[in-house]
Amino acid sequence: MRNTIRFRFWDRRPGGVPRSRWPILIALGVLLEASFILLGRTPGPSGIRLGVLLAAASTFYLIAAATVLRGGERPGTRARVRFIVLAAVVFRLTLLPLTPTLSHQLWRFHWDGEIQHDGFNPYQYAPGSTLYNPIRQAADAQVPAVQEAAFHGPLAELLFRWSYAWVKGVRAMKLLFVGCDLLLIWQLARGLRARQWPVERVLLYAWSPLAVFEVAGNGHLEPAAALLALLALYALERRPRWAAVAAASAALTQWYAAVLLPLVLGRAGRRWPSVVAWMVVWPALLTLPYLFMNQHFALKAMAAAVWAHARAAGPFNASVFAVAAAWFGRVGATVVAVAVMAGVIGLALARRRAADPLRSGFLILSALLLVMPQVYPWYVLWLLPLVVFWPEAPWLYFSVAVWIAYALPRHPGWIWVEYVPLYGLLLWQAWPRGERVRRRAVA
Repeated sequence: MRNTIRFRFWDRRPGGVPRSRWPILIALGVLLEASFILLGRTPGPSGIRLGVLLAAASTFYLIAAATVLRGGERPGTRARVRFIVLAAVVFRLTLLPLTPTLSHQLWRFHWDGEIQHDGFNPYQYAPGSTLYNPIRQAADAQVPAVQEAAFHGPLAELLFRWSYAWVKGVRAMKLLFVGCDLLLIWQLARGLRARQWPVERVLLYAWSPLAVFEVAGNGHLEPAAALLALLALYALERRPRWAAVAAASAALTQWYAAVLLPLVLGRAGRRWPSVVAWMVVWPALLTLPYLFMNQHFALKAMAAAVWAHARAAGPFNASVFAVAAAWFGRVGATVVAVAVMAGVIGLALARRRAADPLRSGFLILSALLLVMPQVYPWYVLWLLPLVVFWPEAPWLYFSVAVWIAYALPRHPGWIWVEYVPLYGLLLWQAWPRGERVRRRAVA
């Protein structure tokens, strides 16, 4: 199946001989690395210097993406693929020592791991509880949401516990997430090779400044859930039980992945009883370490902690949800979001026999980003791995424009720069003439 956007510029020399991409990729890799080195030395959470560096890295990335995609279905050489992966490793090692400034989620991960190491259930008490005063440290002042108990999934909390037992430092905890990120890159390359698509397209994720900065720099958990979700989509066609285990594990790492569970169930066919059984038994086993607090069954308290966090988090950088909330209020906007997701999931299930599971997952997750009440930059990492398989211009643009969200508290008007081009490109793709043009471009 042809699904590549072909970029016409830099495609061939005047004589018709394909131009070598080596010099371009090497130069762009060097420029990206220079940008990351400067990012690692940038003090403070904001400022013109940071914005310029992020914009420069994003520009170099888009040119590199165009360089890879312009070749259509021509297979890439192993040397180029190895260079792309090696450069991706170097990028992440460059930002690994960086102390997160734009997001403090890493301190929350560290806190949850620390209190579990000391024998506490993270779902029982909020970090601000006086119970923790004897073990509180100066660095714990940066823990976010101190009035809320743990709200991440049980598997994520187990990862925090294991990571803290392995390395005590806050920044060292990023090693786990960077490791998951590199495994994700490897799985993306495997998936491209299995479909006989150019493996060079792994660059769309591996070199993404968003992935490098948010995982190696800010220490976000997204690659762990994205890796499990990708494995679930891989296994859907032939191993629905393994898909159920992987999808449930992804949902218990980050809750967003639960939107893929109906897709797994819809493709189970006659094996749906065993698939449902795995969807129930496996999450129960992963949740077991947290199911009892003070000798009482704690599932209700865990669900209450997650619900309290969802209610306390106000809308941020939203598009469809923000417009619907302005018209119908927050409850009405929630109903609209749920209805949209139900429609997209229903469409994916109706076409489950003909559609590629990766394509169905791509459509579901892209719709989720459009209707979410909160769209932080690192949320785009839910979808970006699948952009490797479906490199559509709207989402490539959004993966570099979503940086603007960091400036919204001071400059809210900049949100138009994020979403107007995104929706414009989406409408152009959906419009019959635009669809015909796009098909000719990828033929």
